[in-house]
Amino acid sequence: MLKTLRNKRVALQARETGIRKEHAALMASAREAGKLTDEQRTRDDAIKAELATIAAERESLDAEIANLEVLAEAERATVLPAHAVAESVRESVQDDPRRGFPTFGHFAAEVYDCGPSFAAVLANPRLMAAAGTPTMQQGVRVDGGVLIPPAYSTEIWDGARQMSDSLLQYCDVTPVDPGVQSITMPGIDETSRADGSRWGGIRGYWKDELTAMTGTKPKFREVKIEPQELYVFGFISDKLLRHAPGAASAILTRGAADEINFKIGAAVFNGDGVGKPAGFLSSACAVEVAKETGQAAATIVRQNIRKMWARLHPMWRAGAVWFMSVDAEAYLEEMTLDVGTGGVPVYLPPGGVADAPLGRIKGRPVVPIEYASALGTSGDIVLANLGVYRVGVRAGIDSQVSMHLKFDYAQTAFRFITEIDGQSMLKSALTPFNGGATLSAIVKLATRS
Repeated sequence: MLKTLRNKRVALQARETGIRKEHAALMASAREAGKLTDEQRTRDDAIKAELATIAAERESLDAEIANLEVLAEAERATVLPAHAVAESVRESVQDDPRRGFPTFGHFAAEVYDCGPSFAAVLANPRLMAAAGTPTMQQGVRVDGGVLIPPAYSTEIWDGARQMSDSLLQYCDVTPVDPGVQSITMPGIDETSRADGSRWGGIRGYWKDELTAMTGTKPKFREVKIEPQELYVFGFISDKLLRHAPGAASAILTRGAADEINFKIGAAVFNGDGVGKPAGFLSSACAVEVAKETGQAAATIVRQNIRKMWARLHPMWRAGAVWFMSVDAEAYLEEMTLDVGTGGVPVYLPPGGVADAPLGRIKGRPVVPIEYASALGTSGDIVLANLGVYRVGVRAGIDSQVSMHLKFDYAQTAFRFITEIDGQSMLKSALTPFNGGATLSAIVKLATRS
């Protein structure tokens, strides 16, 4: 019976994965077009309903599996010596990323029930199975911290990565294997598009008959990606864990995912590179468009937009995005282009002010973000193609839970650590083939004060 239920769960997970891939493709198509069609909207609603049904089925299935595993554990305990009980339980849940716990909150409540005794944690077969390792000290720390089952660590990381405002979806993400301190990769050492400078030195020639060919080669530079630790460390009341483990699970996973997403986004946008990613806004390749003569403070005018677009190299326009503060986005709706004695809006959300979510300027999406600078300061509006921004991520999140640190406060401690780094792969802005102002994949508007 238990094996059948596990097979059903695997099939359910595969079904969910397929639906989520379809939904991701649907949203990508909508972002490219600027809006959802009626057909896409209908499918979007159907997918969301189906995912909700799957979530309910999975929760019910997980609870049933957990109950059967507890019964199986009790049955084994009556016929096997104590040392074999934990080993057998470990084997029975080794292939289950949730380690037999229906929710993250239920796992945390199990840790709480052990009390402050380290020995009690070690003696708990369910937690030993959750540790997922024959060597108990690898899964249970000497201070009583217990490694969280991998499904819930993955759930937090996926939540951060897949949030609609995550900047990682626009970046070039490279995995960094566990145990690897850093990775060094070749970047093109290119500063000009003039003949002999493209790709750092590759040049083509028109060949005359019976003439020798001239050899050229690209020039590279080293780009080092060294993931830095980002952590969330907090507490939740034991009362909530006892009485509402499901609610505790939602608070912990959503809260941790949201905070990790926010800190990564802020660093990718404008990090100083000290113990964190070097943000693309301050990268050496970014170009800054000056304000207009006589332009009022904290304003955006259509000439700013036109000149920013002119500084975006044509090779990077197809995947570019307008990132801006909420105040800057609101200001765009007041911008018009004079036509005769009247005018037309420079920007409107798709379908007009009654429709959204993403508007467009020059055919590229407008994405409001919290990390952008205040209206009127450099960084309040940025035009960028983040395909040139490389992010190195050490897979997953190291997660632990312990009730020992705040035992006298009736609180359980949670710690989540991920490792990430990032920087632009471009050395500098590019001098165009025919000269003129430099062009780049990252363009920002100067301060208007």
